[in-house]
Amino acid sequence: MGKVLLIDEAYGLCGSLGESSTSDPYKTAVIDTVVAEVQSVPGDDRCVLLAGYKEQMEEMFQKVNPGLSRRFPLASAFVFEDFDDREMAKIFDLKLRKLAFKTTDLGKRAAMDVLRRARNRPNFGNAGEVDILLDHAKARQQQRLNEGSGGDDHSRFEPIDFDEDFDRGERADTNVRLLFKGVIGCETIISQLEGYQNAARELKAMDMDPKEEIPFNFLFRGPPGK
Repeated sequence: MGKVLLIDEAYGLCGSLGESSTSDPYKTAVIDTVVAEVQSVPGDDRCVLLAGYKEQMEEMFQKVNPGLSRRFPLASAFVFEDFDDREMAKIFDLKLRKLAFKTTDLGKRAAMDVLRRARNRPNFGNAGEVDILLDHAKARQQQRLNEGSGGDDHSRFEPIDFDEDFDRGERADTNVRLLFKGVIGCETIISQLEGYQNAARELKAMDMDPKEEIPFNFLFRGPPGK
């Protein structure tokens, strides 16, 4: 009473999510207690917050005590969208300064490219993803300095610290032709894909997201033997 209870990753209370179907009596007891105590009666001096990834939360509400969805209606849930590139860049700058580190413009561009790719994977961590990126960068920087390559500034991240293949775009001119090496009759496709590569490189140089301008998924089809 008179307090706030926050249960993060609340779907951990449901033992039947995913492949596991094991029923944990302790988890069931927690759910039953929440359902029994949270009645939304005017004057109740308590607040219970359930937090977690959207899909897992919705799945949990379908499988656990039906009273839970009445106490916590999904229709009125607060949904936090992923940060966009501009917001992620601000978070990156803040965390970089907090670590007393700096980087070059090319380094920041490499870091943002890593974060954009991470956003395409399930369960993107937003600000937490920046922490992971910087932790990996510190480890790579230490290894680079120990090997005596790339200077001796311990307070600066180089692009390679964020992504070992940060310059893949500049080296991509031959990738398509190597991909189709030994395949006959694909010159038109090769030229089209190389055009996309050039466009992506130019858009990145202008700090624009290529995914908003050119396709990144392709379907190849044709007769047998092609």
